[in-house]
Amino acid sequence: MTGADRRLELMGTRIGILVGPPARPGLPGPEDAAARVEAFLRDYDRALSRFRPDSELSALNADPRPVVPASPLLRSAIRAALAAAHGSGGLVDPTVHDDLLAAGYRDSWDPARRLDLRDALAAATTPRAAARPNPASLWREITVDDAAGTIRRPPRLRLDTGGTGKGHAADLAGALLDGYAHWAVDCGGDVRIGGAPRRVDVACPFGRGMLEGFAIRDGAVATSGLSSRIWRAPGGATAHHLLDPATGRPCFTGLASVTAVAPTGVEAETLAKTALLRGPDGARRVLARHGGVLVHEDGAVERLAPRPVVRLRLPERGRGVAAAAAAPAERSFG
Repeated sequence: MTGADRRLELMGTRIGILVGPPARPGLPGPEDAAARVEAFLRDYDRALSRFRPDSELSALNADPRPVVPASPLLRSAIRAALAAAHGSGGLVDPTVHDDLLAAGYRDSWDPARRLDLRDALAAATTPRAAARPNPASLWREITVDDAAGTIRRPPRLRLDTGGTGKGHAADLAGALLDGYAHWAVDCGGDVRIGGAPRRVDVACPFGRGMLEGFAIRDGAVATSGLSSRIWRAPGGATAHHLLDPATGRPCFTGLASVTAVAPTGVEAETLAKTALLRGPDGARRVLARHGGVLVHEDGAVERLAPRPVVRLRLPERGRGVAAAAAAPAERSFG
């Protein structure tokens, strides 16, 4: 099949770009289209990474004024983060920036820090419980004014768009590929797909191969889990990047990962994170409409769809990779 296939490391994760042939005349070839998407994602990372001191997001966080001029891209990213906060009832909270720093997530992710998930979970002494929103709900005090080109938030409140950034980036990148026969943009397991149907399988967070996923056409799949960023805190405790907004500390709910299906990357990422933070019972309700996959801490797997839950068994062998989009009966991607 004629097309472009690019893999790169960016945004602290693995990026994949697949572009098929143009479906209408006048469009650039697949390689040129993929290059445009890559350039956009590099610009996105430069503008919105909290790990870059010269990024626009870092400048916003350092600005003491309550109202700060912001580019269309930053306003769009903050708007997406606020939509996720609303949609999750405050569980996907863009105001946890300082709590992430306190948990030890201060620098761009180095995979060498990652712990084995089973060992990390066995050592985690935190009681398993669903997360709760922060009663202060500071995200409700943030407003985006597109007419004025500004963002208003309480002074000194620092924001983090990591909860929705990969899905948001995949959505915007996918918009650049309208008119191609098929395409997929994978931002670290948040996969936005367009054109012809494409199978999306799910990586086992315990490194035991791929789990059965879904056939997606013009939609998105996102995975949120503990395995990608889990480390040992200075005091010896197990820490990871998914925080309970009510406590500001890493949250252990009994789930190791959640994969969600939705029309857009932002929505899929929001559903996946919300489901994981709510724990097994809440996750089933969150994923009831579009479906998804739950992997429990004990390795048990549930595949949920708009039909009764099917209990699956993990494969005993295989190599874990990021959530992968696969062309039908052809190949893995991601």
